[in-house]
Amino acid sequence: MSMILVDSSVIIESFKNNEKALELFHSIMDNELAINPIVFSEVVYIFMRYGKKNVNKVFELLNSFIILDLTGEIVKMAESFIVKYRLFPNDALILATCKYYGFSIATLDSDFEVCCKSEGVELVRE
Repeated sequence: MSMILVDSSVIIESFKNNEKALELFHSIMDNELAINPIVFSEVVYIFMRYGKKNVNKVFELLNSFIILDLTGEIVKMAESFIVKYRLFPNDALILATCKYYGFSIATLDSDFEVCCKSEGVELVRE
């Protein structure tokens, strides 16, 4: 069993019934799945932004994941990823969380390809 942080792209696209996202989600279901506060925020923001009134459905899903805390060390690591890879802050915090806790990342976001390989974080795409 692997430990996998699920990026917001997979969760959001799953709610949209994106076939690739649903397949990815189903392929990782037997693993330990986690999010961090960044993923929580991105998913809830998109859900609310696009007019979904009942956020309880999204809260129920998000609370089924392990929620990994952000630490000062993760923030410092993210700073270096922003500079080194030109990642946006949220993506840098997600990558740093994976590296810090030793989790792989399931994502549809191509911005993670080069940096994950370079940082030794397994990228789960299928």
